[in-house]
Amino acid sequence: MEDRIIQKYVKDLSGLLNEIRTSEAKSPLRETEVDELMYENSVIFAFGRLFKYFNFSEIHFGTPKNALDAVAVLNGQAITIEFEPTSIGFLEHLKKNALTPQQYKTTLIVCWKHDSNKIPSEIDVLELKKLWELAKATTTK
Repeated sequence: MEDRIIQKYVKDLSGLLNEIRTSEAKSPLRETEVDELMYENSVIFAFGRLFKYFNFSEIHFGTPKNALDAVAVLNGQAITIEFEPTSIGFLEHLKKNALTPQQYKTTLIVCWKHDSNKIPSEIDVLELKKLWELAKATTTK
């Protein structure tokens, strides 16, 4: 995940990483199970648990018909969020023309694993697995 994604969406990286470490100490994720059994609801749950560490001022689930999974407010601007276990799942929305190219800049994919290079570069991808890896790779000070 690019540093610009972290800078844009994460307001408290240290707190977020500590939250992940605390969670992992109590009930660690098993990598093979997570990669094989991650469902969209699991991604939403993980994101929701860490929500206070992101730069969103609010989030609304159950958006209007034909929209993505949620609408969030980032720096006063509404953005749409699509939750997916893997980013490749988002390609179905593009195939269905659920988004126009004009909407790409206000769309965020939140996924466990970013596994597709076919996502348009204007769409940001927040890969939760990378945050877990970063938490494991760094120690608290």
